[in-house]
Amino acid sequence: MKNMLKKLSAAAVIFVFLSNFFPKASLGAINLVKSRESQTVYYLDGLGFRHPFPNFITYKSWYGDDFSKITTVSKEFLATFPLAKNITIRSGKYLVKVQSDPKVYAVEPGGLLRHIQNDEIARALYGSSWEKKVVDLPEIFFDNYKIGSPIKHTWDIPEGVVYKIQGESKYYWKENDTIRPFGSEQAIIDNGYSLIDVVSASNTYYSTKKPVTGISKTVFDPLKEAYSDERDCENKNLKIAFIFLNKGSYTSEQIEKMEAIKSNLSSYYSWATDGLSHLDVSYPIFTLADDGYYINVNNEGKTILVKDEILRSFYEQYEDVFDFVAIFTNFDFFKKEIADFLPVSNIVEGIGKPILDTSQFYGSFGKLKGIINMENIDKYDTSPASKLNEVQNVLVHEILHNWSGAVRFKNTEGKIDLSLLRLPDKAHWSYYDSFVSPLGGSGWADNGDGTFTSAVSLMADTSKKKFSDLDLYLMGLIPSREIEPIKYIVPKIADALGNTLEASEHVVTINQIIEAEGSWQCGNN
Repeated sequence: MKNMLKKLSAAAVIFVFLSNFFPKASLGAINLVKSRESQTVYYLDGLGFRHPFPNFITYKSWYGDDFSKITTVSKEFLATFPLAKNITIRSGKYLVKVQSDPKVYAVEPGGLLRHIQNDEIARALYGSSWEKKVVDLPEIFFDNYKIGSPIKHTWDIPEGVVYKIQGESKYYWKENDTIRPFGSEQAIIDNGYSLIDVVSASNTYYSTKKPVTGISKTVFDPLKEAYSDERDCENKNLKIAFIFLNKGSYTSEQIEKMEAIKSNLSSYYSWATDGLSHLDVSYPIFTLADDGYYINVNNEGKTILVKDEILRSFYEQYEDVFDFVAIFTNFDFFKKEIADFLPVSNIVEGIGKPILDTSQFYGSFGKLKGIINMENIDKYDTSPASKLNEVQNVLVHEILHNWSGAVRFKNTEGKIDLSLLRLPDKAHWSYYDSFVSPLGGSGWADNGDGTFTSAVSLMADTSKKKFSDLDLYLMGLIPSREIEPIKYIVPKIADALGNTLEASEHVVTINQIIEAEGSWQCGNN
């Protein structure tokens, strides 16, 4: 059997979907298959395609000398799976080169090749016997790989390796400049590596606490894509996932309440954006029981959520396709607001928010824009309709934080002015703005006698608030030329509240906002 497999030209693995939620299959569901009539082994994915291993060394990088998982099937069955991309050599197992080029490359997940620029770097990363790790990659398969940035320094540790910090006894999985501890040396072996594959250096990285125990999809994934910046400009067709974190038990009523919130959110969001943006909520709720890593108690004795561990567990099961993730619990924890929004990534300029990417801490490659912390599901009601509207408004309020509620303008004196913003947080619209938004504003109407009346005070349901034109502009859904002058009032009595106020009115143009913040521009455009 071993001699036969040395002639392999392809291989495949069957992934069984756990749900219709684009989940990643567990390794227990994987089967390597070949037909009776051919030496070729295939890797069949959950979408119905077969992925060739181009040679034996590629197969060995994933499965070593273990051939027991290969199942023989009929050629008719195999033919039902169209061919797809080849599997590439596993990261952290070998270094590669082609015969016509002396360059030696480290392999990162997804077949990303990084040229190791000299022997000194190779020796520092892989030891004095580093040349024994080098294998020839047939040139015909070179196009299966992507070329990344070269490794120019000994501190530039490749991604997708078993890593050890010098002077420590722990072993880690290094991925996307974060590390996750292995629970034991056996966990390293279970995931197809050995201690001779360890890369050791003095570098320290952000470390998660939950260890790798047993076979982990994070570590063992032959179809993993090469690392790339997935931050995008998507604003019209968004996806949101719902996580329900509990302490090991929950009621059917709590699940039903979450389902009601989720199932009504899409139509509410489309209504709020005048149909200019849509929110896909079709994915099942991900239920997660605390295992000691998702909840923490701070120095003040207050319970807090460990969001990076929660999201990493989520991404072990599901694909990185979501713009937002909303977390509900069935217990109380320390939080100052009803709900809150944690920005994760942003490449949009001109909206008063920083360019940002902390997605690697949560297991995303930039697709995730933000995390919505909704807290205890028991504090929300879904009946009557006005109560459900309150919950929907909270959710769209938090989603809108991704783009809106932070712009300043340049006033007539040429100074940067924050009058449109609620102080001191500078993340919501001011109570005195003459437009209405889920993020604030009261819609002040001029009564013609020096007083102004709030439009919100006249609304039948104050929980149902559409996005303002300024919100839609900041989302990139309407152009600046469609934004009419924006008004706000300054009450005669400072900080006055009420439905009707004596005040003076002030006008801001969109050009004044652009002067302060710059034009709306997405980094990928």
